[in-house]
Amino acid sequence: MLLIAFLLYLFNKLLSILFNRIGRIPIARKNKIVFAFRIISILILLYFIINGFPSFTTLPTEYTAIITGAVSTALAFIFSGIFSNFVAGVLIWIVDPFNIGDVVKISGHKGIIKSITLTKVVIETMDRIIVEISNSDVVSSIVLNYTIKLSSRKKYIHFKRQTRAPQDIGNARLDIDVYDEEIRKQEETDIKNFFTSFSENKHNIVHTFNLKMRVPYTHFRIIIDKFNEVCAKYADIFGIRPRFHVIEYSNDITVKFRILTLDSNKILKYQPEFANDLYKAILSKIKL
Repeated sequence: MLLIAFLLYLFNKLLSILFNRIGRIPIARKNKIVFAFRIISILILLYFIINGFPSFTTLPTEYTAIITGAVSTALAFIFSGIFSNFVAGVLIWIVDPFNIGDVVKISGHKGIIKSITLTKVVIETMDRIIVEISNSDVVSSIVLNYTIKLSSRKKYIHFKRQTRAPQDIGNARLDIDVYDEEIRKQEETDIKNFFTSFSENKHNIVHTFNLKMRVPYTHFRIIIDKFNEVCAKYADIFGIRPRFHVIEYSNDITVKFRILTLDSNKILKYQPEFANDLYKAILSKIKL
């Protein structure tokens, strides 16, 4: 039994290494294949365990019942948590609510999916903290997936419709005085260039990330101009300049920023710098 378990473990390890070296297969597909082989390996091991003790047949029936009952109870008690996580992992694999690299929020933790195993999901948060969440906790939690899976990669109109923010619908722009034709053309050009990059790299997903900042009412229009400069600075980094909208007016004004990118690792790497530059723009001395 130990030899079979070791061989199955070695096979799955080599399979993972092989898939990591193959660059053509998408990460999501690699994870599903590895996940499936691990489930098959466990089922094979269970089969050999059940059929690997023929000496039980030579024991009296009452002793066999006592031994199997005691072992079953002990195993059920010891592996109850592992088994529940395993079943939850199979459910996650079937439902497929997220994949490696997706931007998600699970149990209050917002970050990038780094690993999905038979028992847990590993997330790296925006603060570069590694969080491990058991599969049973994932299944019982509300999962928010901010990664957009495009239904069509070839049609620009579908791409534009699926990647726009709710505030973009009907040009509901509160952050500018006049939504003129020049601004409209610039935004259209940005999204077309982003679509070209998306198509050339043969992607089928777009990662998004939102953050909010409160801006004082004083000199708000000047700060907005600074926000435009910061967003233009990060256009080449993320692949498209971040967009922002005003979502709440009061003594302070709440501005919502939205990042789109084809590489979720860029969110981990550059989002803190982007937020810091925005914060500097808010606190900078206004020169009139």
